[in-house]
Amino acid sequence: MRKMYYLLALALCFSFASQAQNTVEVDANADFVGFMNVFETPANGQGYVFGDSWGVPDLKTTVDAGAGTITLQPNFNTYDAADPFWVDQTTLEGNKFMEANTFVEDNSLAGEELTFNGYTNSNDLDANYEVMAFIKVFNADFSVLKIETAPLVAGQNFSINYTNVEGADTVVQYGFFVAGINANPVDESALGSVVVSAPLLGTNDVAAINVSVYPNPSNSVWNIETTNQNISTVEIYNILGKKVQSTPSNSTSVSINNESLAKGIYLAKISTDAGDVSVKLIKQ
Repeated sequence: MRKMYYLLALALCFSFASQAQNTVEVDANADFVGFMNVFETPANGQGYVFGDSWGVPDLKTTVDAGAGTITLQPNFNTYDAADPFWVDQTTLEGNKFMEANTFVEDNSLAGEELTFNGYTNSNDLDANYEVMAFIKVFNADFSVLKIETAPLVAGQNFSINYTNVEGADTVVQYGFFVAGINANPVDESALGSVVVSAPLLGTNDVAAINVSVYPNPSNSVWNIETTNQNISTVEIYNILGKKVQSTPSNSTSVSINNESLAKGIYLAKISTDAGDVSVKLIKQ
């Protein structure tokens, strides 16, 4: 039944335009907008209540352009213990099923195949909530509604391929939704979150743009080299999207000391004359 909610709810989202391309990636500098769909809980009949444009922060989505990450959380913006519309007065649990959509709209992509790529830095979301990446295409009267989704698995890239093309009069959106009961703010930490970013490059992709990292995994230093591009900075982010180290450079090679970092997975944003490259690093 919840899946049916999503299909209806995604059809009711509205937004604004962004950039055009056939392959798009998670980009924290993009023009993300928000839309919230609200349903009654199963105990109250599961009916659709309303849908409306919301500010992205009001969805409890955090877009960090500096870190290049987007953090998705259950919505606890509406919880009011004294309001029976939002909170069950007997259980003091949330009283509405919320679907928070954070997305980019780019109607210039209509009529074309589209791929949406990204990486899931972390996902410790409570099991009572669902999170997905999506591409959605619909027209003005919703006689056309096509949705492709992908799960967000921690430590893995995701990719959505949309090939069921409609005409140029359709709306194209790509982004994320988090769905579940509206939450109590005191439970924020326990409910967890999902952090996404641009896709990590595999070994072949890194080689194609002449970047190499070694050793990786490492317990002391990562050496990053390019064959023909000057490196200006290397920024290291942990799986929660927090920048933990930044190293300036003016060379085709740089060494990153990682002895002070905890063991785990990190993301390196390597800025070069030809653009930025994201690479997964492992500290042993």
